[in-house]
Amino acid sequence: MKRDSIDLKLSMARRSARIQEKNAANLSHDVNDIQISFAEVGHEKREVEDQELSEDDRPRKRAKRPAEGSQKKKKRAVPKPFRKVRGRLGLLERLVKDVPLEVSLEIFCYLEPRDLLRLSRTSHELRNILMSKSSEDIWRAARQNLKGDLQPPPPDLNEPQYAYIMFEPFCHVCDRRVENVFWSFRMRCCKECALDLFAIYDPTDYPEEFQASNILLRERIDTGDRIISIHHGETGARLKAQFQGLQSTEERDSWLNRKVEERKQLYNHAVRCTRWSSFRIIARMQELDAIRKQRKEDILVRLEKIEWREEAEILMAKQSYPPGSRRNAFSQHKLVKQSKKLTDYGWNTIKDELVKILSDHKKERLKSVE
Repeated sequence: MKRDSIDLKLSMARRSARIQEKNAANLSHDVNDIQISFAEVGHEKREVEDQELSEDDRPRKRAKRPAEGSQKKKKRAVPKPFRKVRGRLGLLERLVKDVPLEVSLEIFCYLEPRDLLRLSRTSHELRNILMSKSSEDIWRAARQNLKGDLQPPPPDLNEPQYAYIMFEPFCHVCDRRVENVFWSFRMRCCKECALDLFAIYDPTDYPEEFQASNILLRERIDTGDRIISIHHGETGARLKAQFQGLQSTEERDSWLNRKVEERKQLYNHAVRCTRWSSFRIIARMQELDAIRKQRKEDILVRLEKIEWREEAEILMAKQSYPPGSRRNAFSQHKLVKQSKKLTDYGWNTIKDELVKILSDHKKERLKSVE
């Protein structure tokens, strides 16, 4: 596979400068201001943490001597080639240093964007490779490995930034797990952080032409008692100043038309990304549901071998768990309703408890008949 030569010494500062030049060429200045990228909020914080917690920078701690008479813990045998490597066997470190670069790049092309994000945080060498501009083809190939038709990144985002927003399920401010993506602001954000960062939109603060043209990028938040609209206040104020600085009607109309077109492009891309995310969530739910159904069937097959399937089916016929529902206690039991494939080891772990449940149910059932 032919690849551009990758400059391993490429600094993040030079990469950021090129991104800014590209943004300036493709989008107007106000769209760049609205963008609150991961580099400005959460990723910068995470990057610093990665650097602070790097294995190379972390000082060695003096090993504690076990107390006299205490039992010595058994250590897992480490293969001889990795005994001098720090970290968890240092496998990824060896991948970068020992495996030819062309082979590593070929492997990366079979991964998904989420995998590349995680790899980029494992070592400085991998980060330099994956975050360089010459690795854009790798990210593009990883994106094409996904199921469904995920749109290419918008002009103001590069592939790693796009992947970070799409696949990193944490608030870019507080790191709380969140599924909500504010595409207008180019970030994932929880409700609390959004209310702190952005201003509540008040149409009376802007010219009437803004309301008619709908040029301000906004997002909606459900606070529980009402739904409010938020926007980037500084960008709104700057757009207002630009508009009021134009003298003629022709200039204002031209300016509004340009902003409307930019707004439309961003909105259409956001809609397609939201649809793809919904498709991915639904597909994952269906996959997990299929695993749970297969697990229950495998449990019934194994119960049949020890002559307890009939009692399980009797229990399943009682569709009143919880009371008033059409579910049954057996299918809803925590040992049965798991999205985990049933193995021999797993069956041996749960068999005794399931048999006890079925045995107790049989005793109660026979007692009620007498």
